Amino acid sequence: MSYGLYWRTPKRANDVIKDKQEDQSCGHLPEIGWYRGEIRPCHVWQGRIFISGTGRGIMINILGQIEDNKLPNIETERLYLRQRLVSDAKEIFAYASLPEVTWPAGFPPAESVEEEENYLENIMPKRWIEQKIPSGYGICLKGTNKVIGSIDFNKRHADDVLEMGYLLHPDYWGQGLVTEAARALLEVGFTLLNLHKIEIECYGYNKASQRIAEKLGFTLESRVRDRKDAQGQRCDLLRYGLLRSEWEEKE
Repeated sequence: MSYGLYWRTPKRANDVIKDKQEDQSCGHLPEIGWYRGEIRPCHVWQGRIFISGTGRGIMINILGQIEDNKLPNIETERLYLRQRLVSDAKEIFAYASLPEVTWPAGFPPAESVEEEENYLENIMPKRWIEQKIPSGYGICLKGTNKVIGSIDFNKRHADDVLEMGYLLHPDYWGQGLVTEAARALLEVGFTLLNLHKIEIECYGYNKASQRIAEKLGFTLESRVRDRKDAQGQRCDLLRYGLLRSEWEEKE
């Protein structure tokens, strides 16, 4: 699809400007958005905003806007990130019940599908409100609707500083899927949420999480020695940080 490259200066970041001249080549009014400090082509379809963004060569399409504290769905090269539903409980339980997934992330395995249903329906939404954090995502492979992992902003450290967390079913480890999903969440955090900084916290033995943070360009800011993990075992606690200015330079 081609776009007619006509625009006026937007009043604020992420404005979408509709040109008055119809683009005959695609039969609709072209859209131009002010996005991450530059003009980007985008379009509106069925009330959803599609912004063509890239993150280190990875396609990132943000499919809408924030509504009622719910982040818009996102499409990347291989993934579809969407809101989790109670009906996803069985699929989420498949990885949230595994000790090798949950203990390194800092919490015990889920014990039943019913427990996961209660978390999705009651505990998770309540936590979003109490901690003033936006909803997160279920990670799906593109072309499927099966949730194979989760990625969220799970803690708020300041008005414009959030912490990121993620889980993935072991069947999909080693493919770079969490890194791809995290790039999309960074895009949302630094653009739609206008964050100043995003952080990642992990245990010293969680090498996979450390590699993800490093691939994303995070800086190791602190190593707190001999803390206890979720099982009471002594380990280092690492904290990584990425400033929006650093992200903009790297992207």
